Amino acid sequence: MRALLGALALLGALASAASADGELTMRGAYYKERATRVVQPMLDGKLTIGEHGTAEGHLLIDAITSASISAGAADTAFTERRYEAGGGYGHELPWGKLRGELRVSREPDYLSFFVGGGGELSLAEDNAVVALGAGYGHDDVSNAGARGPFTEKIEGNLQTLLVSASVSQVLSTHVLASVGYDLSHLRGFQQNPYRMVEIGASSFPEQHPDVRTRHALAATIKAYVEPARTTVIASYRLYFDSWGVVANTPELRAVRALGDAIELGARYRFHQQSAADFFERIYAAQERYLSDDEKLSRFTSHTAEAKVAVLGAALGLSGRWEEVRGELLVQYLHQNNRFGDAVSAQAALTIPFSDP
Repeated sequence: MRALLGALALLGALASAASADGELTMRGAYYKERATRVVQPMLDGKLTIGEHGTAEGHLLIDAITSASISAGAADTAFTERRYEAGGGYGHELPWGKLRGELRVSREPDYLSFFVGGGGELSLAEDNAVVALGAGYGHDDVSNAGARGPFTEKIEGNLQTLLVSASVSQVLSTHVLASVGYDLSHLRGFQQNPYRMVEIGASSFPEQHPDVRTRHALAATIKAYVEPARTTVIASYRLYFDSWGVVANTPELRAVRALGDAIELGARYRFHQQSAADFFERIYAAQERYLSDDEKLSRFTSHTAEAKVAVLGAALGLSGRWEEVRGELLVQYLHQNNRFGDAVSAQAALTIPFSDP
C-alpha cells in the first residue's frame, strides 16, 4: 500500500508538471472461494499527450492466501504477493490509431514479461473499425515457494505469442456490433510446479504438453434503448484449444442511467467447458501427460454481478469534484468444481484532472 500511495503521489506530480488532461483511479478488489483469498489494491493513471496521444499506466499488488498445495502451501495457509507494473501509449492518426504496451509481473516463484502493440483502421466515416494486435510474453517459473530440505528444484520458462483481429460496425443510430478472433501459441513449461497427481496410491509431479494453441471467437452486440436510458450488451465467446478443451460463454449485461450522475448495472455470465484430453482425477497407470488441474476439468459456472456508479454531482459536490466517479461492484460465482462458489467485490474512485 505504501508503494501504491507513493506511485499515486508521483503520478499526480507528473500530471501537474505536464499540464494536461487525465484521470487517476484507485481501486481495491477482494475475491474469496473455498480455499483461496485474494486482496488486490490497484492504481491506474491516464494522461493526454499533446492533441493526439494518450499514455496509460498501472500498478497492482495481489496478496494471495491459499491452503492449496498447488499454490505452494504445505498443508497450512500460504500467503504470496504478486507485483505488477505496466504502461502503454496510443496515438490517434487521421485514419485510425496505433498503440503499444509493456507489462512486468513478479512473484517469489514467477517472473512475467509482456510486450504488445496494434492498430485500428477507421472506415466508412468512422462507422466501421478494423483492429489488429500482436504480443509476446516470456515467463520464468519455479517451485521456489516449496518447503522442505529434500524438495527437488523445478523450474522452466514459457514463451507466448498472441495475435488478435476484430471488426466493429455501426448498424444504426443506437446499435453497434463487433466480431473478433484471438489466437495464442504457448511453448514451454505450462504445468504447476507444486501440483502432484495421484497414480494409484502414489503421487507424481504434474506434467503438461509443452505446446498449446488456443483459439477464441467472440461476437458482441450493443443496443441503446433511449426511452429507458439503458444500454443492453449481449455477447458470446467460443473457445477451443489443442488440448481438447472446448468452452461456450454467453453473457448478458445491462447499464441504466438514473439522471446524469448515477448509473446502475447488472450482468449474468454462463460458462461451460469440456475437460482436457489428458485430465484425470486419479490415474490408473503412468501416462505421458498428467494433470488434475481443476481449470482443465469439465465444469459449468454462473456469474451474477451488480454495479453502481455515482458522480460527485449526485452528492452535491461542485467544481472539479463534480466529475469524480465512485464505483462499487459485487459478484457471486457458482461453479460445480473443487474451487466451490466464490464471492468478489470491487470499489473504485476515479479523480479527473485537467489543464487549468
